[in-house]
Amino acid sequence: MEADIFLETSFGKAAMKKIGPVAEGFMLYEAGWLGDNPRQRDVMEVKGAIFREAKTGPNKGKRTVMVKESRVTVYVTAAEMDAFKPNE
Repeated sequence: MEADIFLETSFGKAAMKKIGPVAEGFMLYEAGWLGDNPRQRDVMEVKGAIFREAKTGPNKGKRTVMVKESRVTVYVTAAEMDAFKPNE
């Protein structure tokens, strides 16, 4: 997990605005729509945490180990995401 693939998305930008300043190594790692109706997508749950480099094993030197105490969950609305979408 070297790059934060969510960071450039509209939900990632909205989530980071809610989370505020973060420590080095912080990354968003999970996101998903809430609710049972696939046609109604109003709120997305976004999770992030600090990841440190693995010290041993096949991922040694890569940021793959989550610091569990650093986990953060925020909820982002579709309207909040729209504020970060490019004008079309």
